[in-house]
Amino acid sequence: MENTERYINALLNGEDSVIKEIYSKIYPKVVSYIVSKNGRSDDSLDVFQDALMYIIVTQKEKRTTIVSFEAYLFVVCKNIWKKKLDNKVIKADLITLVDKETELSSFIVEQKSFEFYMKKFDLLSTNCKEILSVYFNGATYEELLIEFSYGTINTIRQRVFKCRSKLIELIKGDVEFQKIMKWGVI
Repeated sequence: MENTERYINALLNGEDSVIKEIYSKIYPKVVSYIVSKNGRSDDSLDVFQDALMYIIVTQKEKRTTIVSFEAYLFVVCKNIWKKKLDNKVIKADLITLVDKETELSSFIVEQKSFEFYMKKFDLLSTNCKEILSVYFNGATYEELLIEFSYGTINTIRQRVFKCRSKLIELIKGDVEFQKIMKWGVI
């Protein structure tokens, strides 16, 4: 946790030596990930810098607790890269110029939504989190039945339904969600 605070403070204050340390420690992992996911090494530099900018912007806006800076930065990089891949249009005769500020603001909204969702997801019981994690990753009811040793398919369906309902209730009951809905963002 102490490195996490040190890294965030260095980013916010522009401390070059610590920022270089962040690059040397975490950037190679990001390069490796992006190259393994159909990217080039220069793509990874853009992604890494966008991720650092995201952290600076969000931490200046409101300091939040980050348990592991390295893990958090890597997840932000992965999410930015996935978004870039989703938005990539391959046309030989057409070059699309993308407004970086619009792209970053769009990513910030998506990342904030994901963080909001994860906060609510973390409020579920351990059993619900385990079941929904496996279910949301594409497992069938039959696979859930075997993995969690429930008696019948109907029982596991009811459990998934109750866990999803609880998650929806937590999300919809939050004041922030109600504000977002009022403004029509979601």
